Amino acid sequence: MEEQIVFDTGAFLAGLQNSYEKVYTTQEVIDEVKDFKSIELLSFGLESNKIIILQPSSQSLNIVKKEAQMIREFGLSKTDISVASLALDLKPSIVLTDDLPLQNLLLHLGIKYIPVKLSIKISKRKSFIYKCEGCGREYDKLYPSCPYCGHKLKKKIKY
Repeated sequence: MEEQIVFDTGAFLAGLQNSYEKVYTTQEVIDEVKDFKSIELLSFGLESNKIIILQPSSQSLNIVKKEAQMIREFGLSKTDISVASLALDLKPSIVLTDDLPLQNLLLHLGIKYIPVKLSIKISKRKSFIYKCEGCGREYDKLYPSCPYCGHKLKKKIKY
């Protein structure tokens, strides 16, 4: 079975849709494309049926949200979640993204990805904890500040 190409916003901003016969994305991604040139290229791709907009299944959305919680990747946007969920629905798939938290999530889900403009590609799965800069306490979830002493929490890789 052939891999389906799923685009995150960065792939559209780079104008890569014309490099593929067909690409898949979500409405959340389309809504993030705002600059004139990218909108023009996006419109052409939509009119020529090269870009297919799909809504991910609720089952995939639930799986992706649970995985994001398990690895404590709380910085993911609704768009990131939608892209990962769609890629899960279309598996085998490959996602074009420069978003590092999204790459980490995809790695945990067993979904391939390719960076768009950056030469950075996460190669090891990461989980995170949140450590207080004041008292050093560690938390499994992100709070606005340390519940114990009130200092800022910093995201740290969990080994």
